[in-house]
Amino acid sequence: MVNVLNLIEGEEAIVTSPENLFAPFVVHYAETFVIPENIKEYTIAPYGKSKGQKIATLKAYVRV
Repeated sequence: MVNVLNLIEGEEAIVTSPENLFAPFVVHYAETFVIPENIKEYTIAPYGKSKGQKIATLKAYVRV
């Protein structure tokens, strides 16, 4: 299973792992990104032009 997310509000967000299981990466509005099931904790925060503003994601659980 994987977690499929899409940034649906805000221009930019940064996705990080508190346990450093992957390198931080930036996503932009309407971009889709995947987080593997084995990653239990991750953070999505406003970044760049969206810093200090509200962001939102849409999350789907996909079985493969």
